[in-house]
Amino acid sequence: MECELETIRIRGGREIKKTIRFTRHGPVITDFLQKSPAGEVMAFRWTAHDSSEEFRALYGVNRARDWNEFLASLTYHIAPTLNYVYADVDGNIGYSLAGRIPLRPHPPSLIPLPGWSGDFDWKGSVPFSKLPRLYNPPEGIIATANNRIADLSYPYYLSDLFDPPYRIQRIKELLMAKDRLSPDDMTEIQTDVVSLQAKGLIGVLHADLEEIARKDDSLRKAVEKLTQWDGKCLADSQAAALYHVFHQRLMVNILAPVLGEELLFAYREIFNQSITPTDQILRDPQSPWFVSCPRQSLVEKSLREAQTDLSARLGHDPDRWEWGKIHTLTLDHPLGRLRVLAPFFSIGPFPAPGDWATINSGFYRHTFPYRQVVGASLRMLLTPGEWERSRFILPSGQSGHPPSPHYRNQLELWLRGESIRLDYDNKEMAGWPTQTLSPLT
Repeated sequence: MECELETIRIRGGREIKKTIRFTRHGPVITDFLQKSPAGEVMAFRWTAHDSSEEFRALYGVNRARDWNEFLASLTYHIAPTLNYVYADVDGNIGYSLAGRIPLRPHPPSLIPLPGWSGDFDWKGSVPFSKLPRLYNPPEGIIATANNRIADLSYPYYLSDLFDPPYRIQRIKELLMAKDRLSPDDMTEIQTDVVSLQAKGLIGVLHADLEEIARKDDSLRKAVEKLTQWDGKCLADSQAAALYHVFHQRLMVNILAPVLGEELLFAYREIFNQSITPTDQILRDPQSPWFVSCPRQSLVEKSLREAQTDLSARLGHDPDRWEWGKIHTLTLDHPLGRLRVLAPFFSIGPFPAPGDWATINSGFYRHTFPYRQVVGASLRMLLTPGEWERSRFILPSGQSGHPPSPHYRNQLELWLRGESIRLDYDNKEMAGWPTQTLSPLT
């Protein structure tokens, strides 16, 4: 191993010295555990540890005059792997994955592999020409949403951690709904909050829910809200609030008896990976997961718990159970973690629409529901050849300095799904106020 001694200086004069060890696979990460295991250590192999030229790739992409120059620029991109989309003034569209994908000699594993034998060492990388790409597909549209980008016939391993298909299905559904789409149409798509996952699961459980309402009048109103819901996760939606608490209880009641609380916590922490498996379980009333508790009984139990939970949070009047009251967004600043500084640095909380399956993402961790932690950090609409029609918006503003008027001046537009023009010509800007930046002395 190679060793480097790092000195970490702490304000006040104290220093911490730490030895960083490196193997041929990368840095040893178990050295940073409080109780590092004796004997074997774990090293971290990552493509981002290799030399790369991402800035050259971005420079080339911005200078590219056609599809071939665009692709040539992407050959310099190593890590992280990214989806690049392409459009030009002649109406051509394209997509390419970019990044270094390792060639693995054995089927991939999510657990540590023995690094001492060399049997599991990478055998090069997938040639750039073999990475997934599209150019002017027959359907005339290209979309990505962290979804699986190649089917099972693709010969190389890319990943197992793809988002469930609901967002990409909704995007394609809306893109195919019209022959031509205007910038306003695209804005509506970007801000869409229909959850196909919720609509689909309510459809699967519809008969169970109707039978529950027939037997128990105390659950009738809750069942009606769910079965009559259009799947829109609006901030003021009562059905959306009920559904997400109900779904949360469903997942716990299905998985916890088998996995246990600790394993369930870890499993649900992997973003959306627990959604599709539980959906598949719920589609089959004869699933072995329902041996000890029939599906209808589990649905009834979960719905009753959801009512109890919402009553405790928002009161006993179901008409006051609004999704945005429990699903909130705060734009956290690192210094805002100190409570006394939070009002100055952090922005929010605000009632938030959407969920983890909507195009307008309102993702929250299932281990800590329902606080939104992932969303659109930039919305942009580009019109090649007519750049004056292009628009963009940020969640807060373009300045990272809290006293600046530009720290949060885009926030209200972002919350309303609106945007501002991206491109102006010199004539339009002639009368704008100017500001001169001077070096500090």
